[in-house]
Amino acid sequence: MRILYFLEDRAQEGFIKALVNRIAQDESIPLNSLKHDVRSARDGSRAITEFKRFMKDTMQSRSSDVDLLVVGIDGNCKEHRDQIRQLEQHIRGEHPLRDRVVYAVPNPHIERWYMMDQRAFKNGVGVDRSPDMPPYKCKRDYYKRLLRGTLAELNVGSLLGGAEYAESIVASITSLDSLRSQNAGFQTFVDGLRAFFRARARSRGSSHN
Repeated sequence: MRILYFLEDRAQEGFIKALVNRIAQDESIPLNSLKHDVRSARDGSRAITEFKRFMKDTMQSRSSDVDLLVVGIDGNCKEHRDQIRQLEQHIRGEHPLRDRVVYAVPNPHIERWYMMDQRAFKNGVGVDRSPDMPPYKCKRDYYKRLLRGTLAELNVGSLLGGAEYAESIVASITSLDSLRSQNAGFQTFVDGLRAFFRARARSRGSSHN
């Protein structure tokens, strides 16, 4: 099962890919059956423009061997559905991936998802304190600075701004459903992935009958 990703940066790659693996396991999909193919925007501030170019490239290549496209873009304080609608403008019509896409829109930025479950953050990083999280704060790089600042205060080594702990943080989340109720963009992504994996499981089951 080949999963193609269009993401903004390393922080998105770490957390979003870990979530894909986590949900695949929850849906009894063997991890060794997944092939992750990650592409990243060269300039996060121009992610929509980069995505438009990326869609043209995949249209030309037809992408017939891609089972799922995962698109990650920070919400940047916009409603996540508005961001998705903007992305959808570039994947309509006869594009081969138009019915095989799931969107991850962390709002305002992916670093908030790292810290939403404070117990998972502590267990995943191996510390006894997590950042104090405001309900929501729309300020450029606020959560990135909060994540990096907390790691520095706790003397936790990090060359990737916390991204190297993404897999262990996601694995430590007790209940994805509890986070779904806290964040609409997270809910949309989790529900979309679950629907995809369940549909694949049903189609495989019917093909074996």
